[in-house]
Amino acid sequence: MLGIVVAVLVLCSVAAVPYPEFETKSYKIGIEYEHSLPMSAGADRFRHRNNYDPFFITVTARAKKGYVLDYLEVDVTADLGAEIDFCLTYGRVGGQSMVFQISANQSDFINYTYRAYGIREADFDKITNVIILPMPAGGPKLRIHTSSFIFLLILPLLRYYIL
Repeated sequence: MLGIVVAVLVLCSVAAVPYPEFETKSYKIGIEYEHSLPMSAGADRFRHRNNYDPFFITVTARAKKGYVLDYLEVDVTADLGAEIDFCLTYGRVGGQSMVFQISANQSDFINYTYRAYGIREADFDKITNVIILPMPAGGPKLRIHTSSFIFLLILPLLRYYIL
């Protein structure tokens, strides 16, 4: 009898544990450099009653004067099972602003936080002006491999037609 009581108590305690009702997704754009500084940040929460209509939130992150954005970090929280989409609609790494859009479907609410990091424009220009020497497109090795490949393709055809 004691075993049945213990089993029922274990089952009730497992059933009473709340499961997570929210889902958080993180998105990162850009490269975080050693001397990146926080430029702008924000957070907001939206709620509506009809969860069949999707949320569309558009946010603009801007850099301070003399700086450019190099890294954007966004965390989005919505109901469990919600479809969350993230899209950078305007801007790029090294620009003064980035505009991103978050959309969530099948959710009663959406909560987002973002942090934009920047670096001085002169430092970013130094980083991006690295000279890259292109590899030669062709060369003797490429010609040898190509000609041997063509020969191996033609060899069965020659056997078929000659023999």
